Amino acid sequence: MMNKYLFLGVLSILLLSCKEEKGQDKFPDIPVFPATSNSNIVIQPVVNEINKILYNDSSLVYKHYPDTISFYSVRTGVSHSIKSGVFVYGDGFFIVENKNKEYEALNDITLEKQDIKIIDESARYKRGEDSLRSIHTQKSDYEINQINDSLFIRYFSAEYNIPKDKIPYTDNLKKGDLYVHTGQDQFIILNAPYSLDQFLSPLLQPTEKKILPKFKRHFTSLEDAQPPKNIFKEYDYAMMNKSWVWGGGGNHYVLSIPYRVETGYYYIDIFMNQQKGKFKIMSSSDPEFKIIPHKINNQLYFVNNRQLYKAFTK
Repeated sequence: MMNKYLFLGVLSILLLSCKEEKGQDKFPDIPVFPATSNSNIVIQPVVNEINKILYNDSSLVYKHYPDTISFYSVRTGVSHSIKSGVFVYGDGFFIVENKNKEYEALNDITLEKQDIKIIDESARYKRGEDSLRSIHTQKSDYEINQINDSLFIRYFSAEYNIPKDKIPYTDNLKKGDLYVHTGQDQFIILNAPYSLDQFLSPLLQPTEKKILPKFKRHFTSLEDAQPPKNIFKEYDYAMMNKSWVWGGGGNHYVLSIPYRVETGYYYIDIFMNQQKGKFKIMSSSDPEFKIIPHKINNQLYFVNNRQLYKAFTK
């Protein structure tokens, strides 16, 4: 049986005998992406390393691993990135958490900070519990908690304009913290007791009416979007390089397996606003242009290889 070292030696000879192959550019005059042959069609990179992208008619939100969120206002061209495990869209603003673990509200057009009411009633809830315990010394903890929960929710509903027959729009920020829209007001609750969390949760109260805030601009995930008419059309391909590379995972017991990699130019037509251009893009697989379904400010946005681009005509 051939041992590992003899096998590697034979394999190395075989690989050396398989010379790297070079191809030829079929259309050397066509510019390399993101340039195009039509000077009136402009493609510009916006941001890279995108893992997920959300969009609406005014803003793009993209997430990067492990915990960075970036915002791009297509109306103003302003961008903002923040490390945050929290992302909630309110009525015309984003809620994130900064490095000091404090919530920030950012205007969804200017991306500037804006005020939002932050409420922490946990001290009041605890005082109510302590007071009831001192008065009703014969009652069990369960009975005390039931009374306290009922009194607290009644107080909270009256204080913050929550109709008795409607459930506010509620979104979880992180454990114990909620974003609430009552129809009249909107705020962040810190350290919400469990009973209040249950009271405000529309999923647990299906028979009652839920308040739906009239959000200005809803967001859609690009993954869930209906694909629009494709402005890109591949018409040719030229192999430019073939070479052997070693696969990962080799150790004393399992050999790393070599495999052949081919890269080449894909030749693409682009059609935009009654104009046509050409470009070529180097890739080891068919380029996948994921287009955001509608134009924003007469600009079209698309993603290729985790890079966001915008395209427009002069």
